[in-house]
Amino acid sequence: RNAAKPLPLVHYPVKAELFQHQVRAANMAMIQFAAKQPAGFGLLFEMGCGKTLTAIAIMGAMYIRREITRVLVVAPTSVCSVWPHDLEAFAAFPFQASVLLGEKEKRLEALRRLTDYPETANRLLVAVINYEATHREGLKDALQDYDADLIICDESQRIKNPGAEQSKAVQKLGDAARFRLILSGTPVQNSVIDLYSQYRFLDPAVFGTNFYTFRNRYCQMGGYGGHEVVGFQHMDELVRKEHSIALRVTKAECLDL
Repeated sequence: RNAAKPLPLVHYPVKAELFQHQVRAANMAMIQFAAKQPAGFGLLFEMGCGKTLTAIAIMGAMYIRREITRVLVVAPTSVCSVWPHDLEAFAAFPFQASVLLGEKEKRLEALRRLTDYPETANRLLVAVINYEATHREGLKDALQDYDADLIICDESQRIKNPGAEQSKAVQKLGDAARFRLILSGTPVQNSVIDLYSQYRFLDPAVFGTNFYTFRNRYCQMGGYGGHEVVGFQHMDELVRKEHSIALRVTKAECLDL
């Protein structure tokens, strides 16, 4: 085990010792981000394996290397308030975080304060918002104007439905960002179809930009009118593509956890 222990490729400015799988994931993300722009990476960690800390390590490394200045975190409402707490606990770099919750004007004012006030200068700006608000009138334009360098989708299975308004809004934001991360312990909840929209956000080059092309490649259709998924195909190819820009981690695999 010691011989295979990964070494950090860059300095990860966090107030905690990273486990081996976290170092490996952060290294893989940094390599991916260095190889091309725009680029994305998936932290597909089982619950309890430290997705958030790994994401903070990645954003911190990118900030001190002057690769990013603004981050947007999109998360379930119940998780939004956790991000500033975890940043305070683990970030060993200057940051200013703002949670955009409440009435529309309150959210917009919080975003303005984050970007306009002098005391936020020379810090990584981190705006946190819930998925449901990303497509609301007024907010979607403000988020576009915020122009985040890095967008993080926490619990990214929330955008698994490609036809949902919040999925479309997040994908549009992602298209304008140079770097993207998804965090999920359960990227596939019902079927492999769940992956398409998440990877459309992460990197459209992996599975393409047409949902029906993806479905016809990996699903066997049948049932009433031929519109029901009755089976799957080319699964080896799908898994290979999924893992080409992601690291899947389970607790059982984390021997040092």
